[in-house]
Amino acid sequence: MNDHYKTPKPSNSGLPQSREQKLLEMLKVADHALKHNLYVTTLNEKTYRRTVPSKEFYVHQWNWDSAAVAMGLIHLDPERAYDELRALVSGQWDNGLIAHITYNPGETRYYPQAEKWHTEQFRRGEIVTSGITQPPLLSIAVDYVYKHSPDGAAGDFLDEVLPAVMKYHDYLKRYRDPEDGGLLTIVHPWESGTDNSPRWDSSYTHINLTDVPQAVREDVDANRTDDKLGKALHRPTQEDYYRFMGLVALFAKLGWDYEKIVAQSPFAVKDILFSSLWARANEALADTLTRVGRTDEATKYHKWAQQTQEALAHTWDEEHQQYCDIDVAQGRREPIIEPTNAMFLPLLAGAVTDEQLPKVLTRLSDPEQFWPAYPVPSTALNSPKFELTRYWRGPTWPITNLLIIEGLMRYAPQSAQARQMGEELVDRTLDMIEKNGFYEYYDPTKGEARPGREDNARQFGFATFSWPAAIFIQLAKQYRKAH
Repeated sequence: MNDHYKTPKPSNSGLPQSREQKLLEMLKVADHALKHNLYVTTLNEKTYRRTVPSKEFYVHQWNWDSAAVAMGLIHLDPERAYDELRALVSGQWDNGLIAHITYNPGETRYYPQAEKWHTEQFRRGEIVTSGITQPPLLSIAVDYVYKHSPDGAAGDFLDEVLPAVMKYHDYLKRYRDPEDGGLLTIVHPWESGTDNSPRWDSSYTHINLTDVPQAVREDVDANRTDDKLGKALHRPTQEDYYRFMGLVALFAKLGWDYEKIVAQSPFAVKDILFSSLWARANEALADTLTRVGRTDEATKYHKWAQQTQEALAHTWDEEHQQYCDIDVAQGRREPIIEPTNAMFLPLLAGAVTDEQLPKVLTRLSDPEQFWPAYPVPSTALNSPKFELTRYWRGPTWPITNLLIIEGLMRYAPQSAQARQMGEELVDRTLDMIEKNGFYEYYDPTKGEARPGREDNARQFGFATFSWPAAIFIQLAKQYRKAH
């Protein structure tokens, strides 16, 4: 494999190009990037086609990355989109969990490696996974892929993956909402998809570093790789990683028993981003079931979506004008008030009330907070915790932009402002990616993928990243009708 691959830039003949011509040219580049990140492996005597996020470092299959990739691939290569989702559900545990990482064999660059999870008893033959999950984008992707498939092409695919998706939703409801209140509990920052967000700073204080085993800290010191392959000042801190891996060690000690984990974990949060996706995911699953004539089964998921919509609306904090995560670790119930882009995800869920909507849009459209030149920053620009280059503490991420765009468009029929902002965010996200190529994240103030103009500046995250390529395809096809 070529680890020094560079994304080809669109050709520039010097002649003026129409917007559509530029989009079409960039779509070819996106296709090229996704082909580069294809990873074919044979496990249990079956061949799987997976898309890794980046062959520079992320050389396995990630849950919500893969779901986003499938939504891009369906516009270019339907069979590969089906295979992407087949591979994603291939390592599902008996209890229904679909893990955040499905490991490719023989790859050691990424830390933690498969053996660090101690999940051997849950493996599917040769298929090994981590022990936690990620935001439930899967059923949204399945529904999107099915709707955009060529006529008659997706029947076998849906028969294969739909039972796994339903089992996964049942897992999330049983183990992550044991109170049956509608909001889901995450037990590890990695489950949020926004690993080192300021949202988790207060919850981290409950993870005493002295309680993290010495062997775990020594392992992190000796074997962590992301801060060496990338620039350390862009990555989560070493203390973050002690806590990340301390939680993994605790969960392994508890035998990956999620009734015990949810009750005992020092990190347990009702996550508004995760829960917003949960509401939308249940709608998508219900829609898929209805589309194939299984309306009785769809009813349950519709009810779950409605329950979560109502619960999300009640996380609104009027004083701070935002939706709040709730720290529920070990019996606590404390709102987490941090100005991050997660506060806008209830738009996606349809949970924003008529009274809350203008307040949400006012906050989002503020150029001093969340609407700079290239929105939406992962942390508000005027927050004391904003960091331009550090992962989820400042940069703009195409994946969350996509979700916010979908949320704004959901409210477009009743709000001209929501429609205008959604259209503008589509254009700014496409422009940001087109100018730079496919990076993990970008400077929200300039739209650049490098934190400075010096030649040796490290880019924002790893290059030739899959989900910016897939998201570019989806936005161009769905909103700009590029053909």
